[in-house]
Amino acid sequence: MIDPVVFTIARIILFFVATPFVYKALQAVDFSKLFHNNASDQIRFILMVLSVILGYFFVDAILSLVESASGLF
Repeated sequence: MIDPVVFTIARIILFFVATPFVYKALQAVDFSKLFHNNASDQIRFILMVLSVILGYFFVDAILSLVESASGLF
């Protein structure tokens, strides 16, 4: 069985690695249709918040699978 501290450190490191990739992927979505004209600051803020949230969920899902798989052996 793997020490839980390893998974905690992996979550932190992978979060900071995955978040920029999620941000880059979210830039492909056209948020300008949801906001008023000249709302680029709000769109940028929403993009950053969503990238942090989705980055956390992505890393949590991957590491939860790895934790479950390591518990099987």
